[in-house]
Amino acid sequence: MIISIGFIRSAGQVLIKELDCLQNSTSTKIIDVTDLADENIQGLFIDDNDHFNSLVGILEKEKSYYPILEAQSENLTLSQFESMGAQAFKDLFFKISARWCMHQNFTSLENMYGLVNHFKDLWKKDRITFFEEMWYWFKRNVGATDLTIVFNDVISSEEKDENNEKKDRPKLVQSLLTGTKKANFHQGGAKEKELMQTYLDKFHEIFEITEFAPNKFQFVATAQVERSPMIFMARVAQLNQFQRSLLAAIFNGLQ
Repeated sequence: MIISIGFIRSAGQVLIKELDCLQNSTSTKIIDVTDLADENIQGLFIDDNDHFNSLVGILEKEKSYYPILEAQSENLTLSQFESMGAQAFKDLFFKISARWCMHQNFTSLENMYGLVNHFKDLWKKDRITFFEEMWYWFKRNVGATDLTIVFNDVISSEEKDENNEKKDRPKLVQSLLTGTKKANFHQGGAKEKELMQTYLDKFHEIFEITEFAPNKFQFVATAQVERSPMIFMARVAQLNQFQRSLLAAIFNGLQ
């Protein structure tokens, strides 16, 4: 898993520090603030109110993706951030990620009734939008750096009937929403079909975490809504019991 955190160094530039968790190595780069929208970062520090005021339009769009924090809240300066070692950087990420996820979790809990009804309505009226919004909600609430949802879909397939005439017929396929900061829709193939078969015996549960390997930051869960199966695959730093219960509550409510 790659962890990325930014620090605004001027009104026009952001220092991005990255940690490769498996290699335990860090690297830095400088980007233009206008490129923030294309960066999959897990947090952003600000150390100057003038910078914040000049960038408020950009930051307003970014705040739904990750926490935006005052550097003083962590007694952090730009030079300290830039020279931070791998373990200290990892500890900083765990700290701000846990707080961010907890805020998202409590917000979801406080709005559970409306949230479940909203997802129920989308499930009936607009299945693709359901998965898109579920992707963003799921990612925020577990603090995933990337997320993939595999699900069954129905497309129109042209086939010949017994009279050799072409007819449009429904065909069951697998589709997926996948991405880091934003989700992209793809139609699956043999790999996704095989994946559904692999987890077939897990779909008797409404929601189940089938795999979580903290040392590899890998997380897999299966779920179903009205017997329609789906698989969630993500990279997460940690997963506590509150998050597990929240995810189960959402899918229990959707039945």
